[in-house]
Amino acid sequence: MDLKEFGQRLAKIRQSKGMSAYELSLRIEKDPSYIHKVKNAKMNISLASLFTICKELDVTPEDLFTA
Repeated sequence: MDLKEFGQRLAKIRQSKGMSAYELSLRIEKDPSYIHKVKNAKMNISLASLFTICKELDVTPEDLFTA
């Protein structure tokens, strides 16, 4: 899986939870454009951010890496 595929998977899960990218960015205490940058493979995320995103979306890291 490359960064673009990861970003697309994140967007799909986020949308299925009814959450905007802006809302998720605020919930994980990141710049409002952060999730858009991750989705578009413009930014790599840290493990800490990955776990925080998973907590906010109520998913496991495996959910973000498997289709």
